[in-house]
Amino acid sequence: RARKTKMRVKRARKVRKYLRFYRTCHGFRAPYKVLVDGNFLHAVAQMKLGHAKDVVVKFLGCDAKLFTTRCVQHELKGMGHEFKEASLSARHLGEVKGGPDPPAPAFDSIMAAVDSNNAERFIVCTQDETLRIKLRESSPYVPVIFCHTSGLQMEPPADAQGSGTASQKEEAKGLPERERNALGQEESGVGAVRTNVRYKRPKARGPNPLACKKKIGKERP
Repeated sequence: RARKTKMRVKRARKVRKYLRFYRTCHGFRAPYKVLVDGNFLHAVAQMKLGHAKDVVVKFLGCDAKLFTTRCVQHELKGMGHEFKEASLSARHLGEVKGGPDPPAPAFDSIMAAVDSNNAERFIVCTQDETLRIKLRESSPYVPVIFCHTSGLQMEPPADAQGSGTASQKEEAKGLPERERNALGQEESGVGAVRTNVRYKRPKARGPNPLACKKKIGKERP
């Protein structure tokens, strides 16, 4: 149990660090706008994590608004009884305006929603590995969340990926100073010793009266 708690705290700390980066460098603001696809909704239902919005809000640590596309809703309707719960969940989400009309692939509708360097500042939730790779390659402005056996996970920012190891720190040197600070500031306080604590100097005091007391000599026989 202690190990699970430790992992959960570590994961939450990492998510805060990534969100701080996106807020500082790419203009994301809470409440976050989260765009989900059918695969993600189905995974949440299969893993019995609860309502998709509650799961995402808990993971992000702040309020969020969930959206999907008409193409995702249309795709889920035609996927049979197994995806019924995901289809019902998608109906209660906000719809992204614009983009391709059904029956266009849900993949294309997600890519269209984050086009133009993700002007709407969506966080994308998907289980589609191909979509995740495409989002990672196409733009650094799209945070990606996916379901894992241990819960939700967020991919590291594509333009400042993994600033922890020595080789990755070399890559981070090429980033603007503001981006390096955004990734490093949160982590620098984790497990570090505070160096800004001011200690009061002890005031000079008089001699100890007990030390000044004359010693009593032993009586000679």
